Amino acid sequence: MSTDRELLELAAKAFWGEEIDDVCSVRWLEEEQAIGYTHAENQDHNGIDQEFVWNPLEDDGDALRLAVKLKLAIFPPEGDDGDFAVASVPEGVLDDFGETWIQESVKDGDKLAATRRAIVCAAAEIGSQSGLRHGARQGEAEQWQSLEVSALRRT
Repeated sequence: MSTDRELLELAAKAFWGEEIDDVCSVRWLEEEQAIGYTHAENQDHNGIDQEFVWNPLEDDGDALRLAVKLKLAIFPPEGDDGDFAVASVPEGVLDDFGETWIQESVKDGDKLAATRRAIVCAAAEIGSQSGLRHGARQGEAEQWQSLEVSALRRT
């Protein structure tokens, strides 16, 4: 089972993977237990990059943006007794055999948390395959390798 950190780092790779270069950077924020990101489009009035916190496991807006960008189909728990949420990765993204379904159980009655986690798990699957399937650019691969190495050093 992956930790929240591993899930978020892989989901971030899927979300920003093609943008990781001189206009976008990401890093793990230990205190917030989230991803911090800067993007050239997010500058203050002095032209200084602003860092923002990104955590689709906790933030509905971040989870929705992640699902939309990756074209995930979302099936939240149904009715009062729904016991799981599902996120579907489109056909051909992870393999050539059809859609991939990620299911997440509802815990403590929190259907929103289960839906967000299903989205992040599906994105993490895409992130874990992105370098292999889509051929990561050299700079992107080096940045993610650096992120993974720094994660190992902190644990």
